[in-house]
Amino acid sequence: MRIKSDQVSGAFYIHVRDGDPFEALELGPGAYVHIDEHGTVLQLEFLSLEEFAELTAGGLDIPERIADPARFHLAEA
Repeated sequence: MRIKSDQVSGAFYIHVRDGDPFEALELGPGAYVHIDEHGTVLQLEFLSLEEFAELTAGGLDIPERIADPARFHLAEA
C-alpha cells in the first residue's frame, strides 16, 4: 500500500494494488474508490484530510473487490 498526495489540491490517494482504473465510485462527500473493470479496488481518493478523518472514524476496511458497484454513486474522476 502506498500513499501519495497532491500538494496543490490537498487530495491524497491510498494506492492498494496495480491495475487499469475503469471507474471511480463515490464513497461519500470528497471520497472515492477507483476500481478496475472487474470491481477490484485499486485506489482510494480523499479530497482532504478532513474527509478522510470523517469517513474512517470507525476504522478503514478496504475490500479486495466491490461486488455491486451500482450501490455507489458514480463519480466523475
